[in-house]
Amino acid sequence: MLYTIFFICFGVGIGFVLLSFLLGEFGGEIEADSPLSFLRPSLGAAFLVVFGGVGLLVEGRLFSSAAIGLAFLAGFFMALLMHRFVIIPLTRMEGTSAVDRQMLVGHEATVIEKIPQGRFGKISFTTEKGNKHNAPAKADDGNEIPRHAAVEIIYIEKSTYFVRKKGA
Repeated sequence: MLYTIFFICFGVGIGFVLLSFLLGEFGGEIEADSPLSFLRPSLGAAFLVVFGGVGLLVEGRLFSSAAIGLAFLAGFFMALLMHRFVIIPLTRMEGTSAVDRQMLVGHEATVIEKIPQGRFGKISFTTEKGNKHNAPAKADDGNEIPRHAAVEIIYIEKSTYFVRKKGA
């Protein structure tokens, strides 16, 4: 019976890891500094894999309660390590590439997808920190701007960058 429980936990954990890899992580965004930040699906999967795996390894060698205790501690410790050394640093690094968009007004960019008359194209620009960004763009005067043209960001509305061809 205990073997079955460990096997199911291990299988569910591995299945979740594979599904997450194929489909992307499930679950919502929980801030890294939140008291609930340990309630992430990826940490639950790590716990299940280690709990089930360790349980399968020690199940026949220890008493049932000792096997459950050791498996639980190993799973908890792995989830704790993953949270501390993987999740928190990755979450903090996500915010470092964010740009104050209003500081980009007047910034130079390059058109990477032609901006048709009155329609959307795409621009590429590099921030002061050296990060490269691509964004949807529209000509502020509605005219067409060819690919590879140098443009200036005039203003930003929602997620659209309104640009003007340099020298125009």
